[in-house]
Amino acid sequence: MVRFLNKIALSVLVLTLLANTFVTSAGAATKEDLDSAEKIICIVHRGDWHSYPENSAEAVKAGSEYGFVSVDLQVTEDKKVVLMADDTTDRMVVDAEGNTVSGAVAEKTLEELTSLYLRAGNGSAHNKKTDCHVASLEAVVSETSEDSVIILNTYCEDFESVYAQVKELDATDKVVFRFVSDSISDIVKTTSAYDDITVFGNYQGNIIFLATSAVKKSFENGMNIVELGSANANGVLYDDFLMKRFDKNGKAMVSTVNGRSGKRPDSERGWDDLIVNGYSVIETDYPEQFNEYLAQIDDERETLSYYVDLYKSTDLQPHTTDTENDFKSALETAQNLLSGTGSLSELQNARHALQSAYDNLTPGEKKAVTLKFDFTIGRFIAVVLCGGAIIAAQVFFFKKRDKSKKAQ
Repeated sequence: MVRFLNKIALSVLVLTLLANTFVTSAGAATKEDLDSAEKIICIVHRGDWHSYPENSAEAVKAGSEYGFVSVDLQVTEDKKVVLMADDTTDRMVVDAEGNTVSGAVAEKTLEELTSLYLRAGNGSAHNKKTDCHVASLEAVVSETSEDSVIILNTYCEDFESVYAQVKELDATDKVVFRFVSDSISDIVKTTSAYDDITVFGNYQGNIIFLATSAVKKSFENGMNIVELGSANANGVLYDDFLMKRFDKNGKAMVSTVNGRSGKRPDSERGWDDLIVNGYSVIETDYPEQFNEYLAQIDDERETLSYYVDLYKSTDLQPHTTDTENDFKSALETAQNLLSGTGSLSELQNARHALQSAYDNLTPGEKKAVTLKFDFTIGRFIAVVLCGGAIIAAQVFFFKKRDKSKKAQ
């Protein structure tokens, strides 16, 4: 009867979730999310470039609805900052007639560049001119909402110019610096004198002692998010030995847009596997689909939380030891998963295991607990030594007491 009522209560919960679906792990992001143990963070690569040109102000604004947005920066001839992935304009920039504009970004002024247009999507000759202009950093920071967080992909040699503009815009709380460098020493050296900015650490490679050193050095220098990358699908970056460094210390980040996620696909299958392996900050080219995946995670967390609350007060006394232990193990796994980030598959598996363990609880007598002692030479010597120590202590106190009596 109790189990029947539980199933009715669960059905009500599921209907409630379907009627009131909401996303807690996605949507507009804030810097506080970087410190959340339960938050999976979506980083939108170059903005929503499926709808607008990459690194355009329009793409950044649209992408910020899904989470953090990463943009690429270049410094102009007059030391201003524009959004551009390449150090030349050939791939993305055209004039008013749609003709390709060639040349180095560093050899053009801000005014010159912002008067030019961007090709659709991710550019190249087959994409046509749009009405979107080359975006200045100032325009992007000014036009995006206060709740948005922009990740600035910056070269170490350009940092001072970029920082000066961010400071001028009073936007240090609105941006995160992500360096185009896999040398944590260079990143630390570049930023050590600045205590008003948020910086991501970085390590790209597959050598375990270098990876652990980079993570440690990042944490020591206040970088609680560390980007890791390797093309090796089963390398050290996906090993528990390294991932345990992030327990209660920070968050591991990975990009699925450049093959450095062990060549895992930029899709639900790849995201799920990365989260299973300990990553909770993921850069993607498909933010809408990623947010749909996160919405499924939120629903599954709600359902698992319901089962944990429902079952945690179960009276286990009438049940056999084996089924009791299976149930306790499943309950503990579920509780641990709810206290941190978990992938959709992990949450689903935990729920199924908990339901199954509850359903399999079997009434019956507890097994008698017997203590088994395996005889070994080492254990025999230990027993003899302990026994000798006890006897020696008894003799010592006996003699001491005997002397005390004689003295009286």
